[in-house]
Amino acid sequence: MKPPFFRALFVLVLIIGLMPVPGWELGFAQDDSAAPAVEVNTGGESEDEGVSKGETTLIGLIKSGGWAMWILGAFSLGLVALCVYNFIDLKEKNFSPPELSVALEGDMDLADIEGAMERTQSSPTCLGQIIYGAMDYVVNRGYTVLDGEHLDNLMADASRAFNRKRARTINYFSVLGQAAPMVGLLGTVSGMIKAFANLGQSGMGDPSKLAANISEALVTTASGLVIAIPAIFGYFFFRDRLSNLVYLSDEKAAALMNRFRTAVYTEGEAQAGDEAGLLGEGEMPAPALASEGEVEEGGEEG
Repeated sequence: MKPPFFRALFVLVLIIGLMPVPGWELGFAQDDSAAPAVEVNTGGESEDEGVSKGETTLIGLIKSGGWAMWILGAFSLGLVALCVYNFIDLKEKNFSPPELSVALEGDMDLADIEGAMERTQSSPTCLGQIIYGAMDYVVNRGYTVLDGEHLDNLMADASRAFNRKRARTINYFSVLGQAAPMVGLLGTVSGMIKAFANLGQSGMGDPSKLAANISEALVTTASGLVIAIPAIFGYFFFRDRLSNLVYLSDEKAAALMNRFRTAVYTEGEAQAGDEAGLLGEGEMPAPALASEGEVEEGGEEG
C-alpha cells in the first residue's frame, strides 16, 4: 500500500498534467498580431473553440520533446524509485533498533559472548553485524588489553562493508543529477540541427516546422533541469541521513564494547581475588617437599 504522501503527490501530478497551459499553442507560442490564426476545422466553430484546441497540456509538451524525452522519462522514474526506496530503507530500525541495543547491553554486562553472537548472527542491521564481527574475533583469537585498537578497526571495517551498498545507491542521485542535463542538452542540439536543416531546405515558407524543432530543443533542456535539481537535493539529503544513521550505530557499538571490556576486567579481578583468598590472610605458599635421597645426602654432609 502506498503512503498517503505519495498518493497525494501522484494525484497532484496527474491533475497538473491534464490542465491546459494558457497562452501556449502547439509547437510554439505566437503573437496574434504577428500572424493570422490557423483554423484547424473549416466548420462552424467559433474563435474561442479554436483557441481552446490550440492550447496544449503538459503531456502534449512532453510529446513535443522528441526522442530525448524517452530517456529523460526513464530518468524521472528512476529518481522517484530511488526516493521511495531510500525513504523506506534509511530508518533507525535497519541500523540500530532500540530493542536490539537493550538486549545486547544485557549480554555485554554479563560478558555473554555466545548469547551476543546468536542474537546478532541473523540480524540484518548495522549494529548487529558490527557486534557479530567483534565477538567472532574474540571467540577465535581471545581478548587482551592490546586487542582494543584492533577490535575498533575491525568494527569500523564491518560498518563500511555493511553500508557500502547503500552508499552506492545514494550515488545514483548524483549520476542522475549530472546525466539528465547532458541528455537534455543533447536533445537541444538535435532540435536545433533539425530546425536549421528545415530552414536550409524550405526557407521560411513553413514556420510551423521550424517552431516544432525549436520546441523540441527547449522542452528537452527544461526537462533535464527539472530532473537534475531534485536529484541534487536528494543526493545531499539522503547522504547526510545515511551518515547520521551510521554514526549512531558506530556510537552504540562502541558503548556496547566498553560494557564488554568492563565486564571482562571485573570478572578477571574477581577470579584473581578468589585465588588469593584460598591461602588465607598472611599465609605463604608451602615450600615444595624434598625427596628422600636429598634428605639422606643432606644428613651425611652434616
